[in-house]
Amino acid sequence: MTTRAGRDAFLDTRASLFAIRLLRREQRLALVERPLEELPPLLRQAGLETLVEAMPADTAALEQRLASVLVRESEQLFHAVDAVARDFLRHWLRRLELINLKLLLRARLAGHEPVRTRGLLLDLGSLTTLPVESLLQAESAEELLRQLERTPYATMARQARKAYQEGADLFAAEATLDAHYYHQLVHQARRLPGRAGQQVRNLLGAWLDQVNLVSLLRFRVHYRLEAPHAYFLLAPGGHLLPPSLLQQLAQRTSLPEMLTLLPATLQVLLEGADTVGKVEQRMIARVRRQARLLLRRRNPGLARAFAWLYLREQQLQLVHTVLKGHLLGLEPELIRFCADPLANLEVGPAEEEVTS
Repeated sequence: MTTRAGRDAFLDTRASLFAIRLLRREQRLALVERPLEELPPLLRQAGLETLVEAMPADTAALEQRLASVLVRESEQLFHAVDAVARDFLRHWLRRLELINLKLLLRARLAGHEPVRTRGLLLDLGSLTTLPVESLLQAESAEELLRQLERTPYATMARQARKAYQEGADLFAAEATLDAHYYHQLVHQARRLPGRAGQQVRNLLGAWLDQVNLVSLLRFRVHYRLEAPHAYFLLAPGGHLLPPSLLQQLAQRTSLPEMLTLLPATLQVLLEGADTVGKVEQRMIARVRRQARLLLRRRNPGLARAFAWLYLREQQLQLVHTVLKGHLLGLEPELIRFCADPLANLEVGPAEEEVTS
């Protein structure tokens, strides 16, 4: 039987080996700037040799290939953790299955044929829990959500179906799915014991602060949702933005008004950020910095593994954006415009370089 110490040592070693695949800032910028034929060395450095051996023929195949990489690497982490940690990591990755679920909802509303929709879904291998074939045959979005009530998504589906029935609004249903996902993620994180669990919750809290602030700005400033509705759709568990402050923020309707209510740490970080996009970039940069520090230092294996997983997803997103641009034949300037925020995040005036 594998001992806890043995699992921890294996997980720590695996996180260190995987960390080598993370591109540094100068490499990320090179990925954005160089033509397609000069990218193989960078892709190999990122552990994406399969893309060098055979570049996907289209953007759907590219997305599937990168999703498969993340699933395969994550499975290697699962072998080294106990059941509680595995549940948390699997739920973190369930956001990939939410992509499939939302695509199924949109396809059903648009009346797309199942065969067309099936070709767009990500094959998530061992992470799959959705009864995809059954959902593809659902006659309506409401029926699709009703079928989900017989799956691990039961509570989420009931809430989303209620939101959809009340407003027949796809946005409301999808936002409800997201909100339930966040609540379950926090619940799973709270079960993690010891120092490793606390460090995971610290990083998760920073990420949830980002999610909540950016979501609230979009809900109130861009979409003009009512304050109670906007607050209801937020995630729990952030560190610097507790529920009481989020309730105050939800009462405001402009970006400057919200920023003046933020804690001093975030006001300094966001000084001069005059768009929701800039706020998002700086909040992401803050989370990245925390994740990199957690990964670099001698911390428990689970905390380092979660930090690596967060950073790996970010970099695979960058690779996807760059290669998708090349596959679509976009001009280099447009590829740089789309990919640069992922490679070279804007940071606040008082922040040190956080993206190396």
